Amino acid sequence: MYDDMWKRSPSPEESWSDAEGGNENGEWPIKGVVGEEVDPDGTSRYEVRWGNWSRKDGTNTTWQTDITDRSDLINIWKKFQDNKRNVLAQDSLDMEVSWPDDAVHKRFTSLRAQAYEEKKRKRLDKPSAADWDQEIERARRHADEPDAEDGNAASRLRVRRNTPRSTPSSDIPRLSSVKRIRGPTPPNPLFRRGASARKRSPSIGDDTFRSLMFNLSTSTVESPRAISKGVIEKSKNVNTNHSSKFGQASTSKPAPSAMKGDVIFVRPAKPLRGRALLQSNWNQAAQEAGAADIRISNEIVDGDIGQHLHEFKYMERSYHFDNDDLQSIFDVDPGAFLACTCTSCQRASQCDCQTESEVTNERGHKLYAYSGGLFAFRIPQGVEVIECNKYCRCDPLCSNRVAQKPRDIPIEIFKTKQCGWGARCPIALPKGKVLGIYTGTLIRREDVDNLPPEHIGYVFDLDGTEVRGQHNEGDKFSVDSHDCGNWTRFVNHSCSPSMKVYSVVFDTIREVHMPYVAFVAARDIPAAEELTIDYEPSAAEEMVEGTGKQKRKMSPTALLCKCSAKRCRGWIKQ
Repeated sequence: MYDDMWKRSPSPEESWSDAEGGNENGEWPIKGVVGEEVDPDGTSRYEVRWGNWSRKDGTNTTWQTDITDRSDLINIWKKFQDNKRNVLAQDSLDMEVSWPDDAVHKRFTSLRAQAYEEKKRKRLDKPSAADWDQEIERARRHADEPDAEDGNAASRLRVRRNTPRSTPSSDIPRLSSVKRIRGPTPPNPLFRRGASARKRSPSIGDDTFRSLMFNLSTSTVESPRAISKGVIEKSKNVNTNHSSKFGQASTSKPAPSAMKGDVIFVRPAKPLRGRALLQSNWNQAAQEAGAADIRISNEIVDGDIGQHLHEFKYMERSYHFDNDDLQSIFDVDPGAFLACTCTSCQRASQCDCQTESEVTNERGHKLYAYSGGLFAFRIPQGVEVIECNKYCRCDPLCSNRVAQKPRDIPIEIFKTKQCGWGARCPIALPKGKVLGIYTGTLIRREDVDNLPPEHIGYVFDLDGTEVRGQHNEGDKFSVDSHDCGNWTRFVNHSCSPSMKVYSVVFDTIREVHMPYVAFVAARDIPAAEELTIDYEPSAAEEMVEGTGKQKRKMSPTALLCKCSAKRCRGWIKQ
């Protein structure tokens, strides 16, 4: 039972009596669960987003411990979060440890969000993982504890594991023996202090304390440890029984008064290199765009990464322009946009921004391209999707804003058996799930022939609005993702692909012929299955029309197809 002082005060009762949008029974639709908080006693409450209802300030979410008649929504949320935390635990064992003055009620939500339990379970079979709950609390409790020996009120950071303190008469710093299993120090610590601590003496700086880490490694630890990416600083005069060398020892002896008791200092973490550096840079760019994580599989070693990838600029959702004229064409005047005034876009026929949309049903009535947040696959060839734009007054969570939203599913880049690097998602994806857009440098299509040969394999023609066999007017453009782009540049070809692509506009208008190319799940995709598209969809159409691959004239620049699909066409036109 946790202390009453941390019990959450009851939420104020909502007034539904004067709210509009409900049905005849006074019920409102629920869009879904969008957040979760964990109380100190382990119980959760969920942030629920409502449809057709909002407060006067525009907010439309409430906090509830359960949804009596829609428990399926909570189950969906839990399943998604479980998968997300498993991915976090697989990717890294790092955790940020909040300082003692943080509110207790925030700590448990933070631990859940960082996949604390999942990360702990990954090390339960290791000797160093024992009693970590108590270890964490012990470290918190002593982070700002005054020195009992000399009365100094300065904070002392210690990590203790049942090791006796030095006696008051001892002036020599002491390190208990550390048993180490052979092998390098694992690169990922489990707990890390991310904030600075107060200095104990002039010889110890704040930067030193910032790098203090609790490490769950393969070692059997009998004394305080705080090593991972840094190395132990120790005095020349300290006798140790280490069975292997942790790193180069410090050549200077700290002041004895600064080293009483079991205190270990570490140097600042070493800079990331190779795969880890590339992954960190890409994740930083993705996070700045609000997108989910990018993981580079450890099957890809540092030697597999060429210099051009280290110079590659990761861009989650935008085009790059080397040509100012093209930039000015894309950035049209605000008055050229058709913007809706909807508070909630419910009918495409009443949405002003859909005036030019050609997405209709068999009766000619306008439709949105999406249903329930998923692509509905009702777009004829040559038609592009028009989403609500930045000048529309609808909510950012509008159901007609899908491809423009930050990617909310993690992506892993991995090494395929035959086709180099590929992309996959570690969680299962439903049919119609929009995964992202193809980004890179936008160029005129006539300039593609002038590109260096190594760029050609990363060029995507913006021809989604062009109809095969017909004259297609207007300027024509392509996107080159060799030097900049996102994870979609690693998507391989398959004659039976798991994804389809469609053209969509929201940052500009359709008349400039510069749509984005969105990638969408063409079927239910199991977790960890490779994400693929058809590089030559017109060839697939010919197969459906009965022309067959034996009647297709092979291009002199054709590439051998390695997709291994049952209906593989044998080659790909380049």
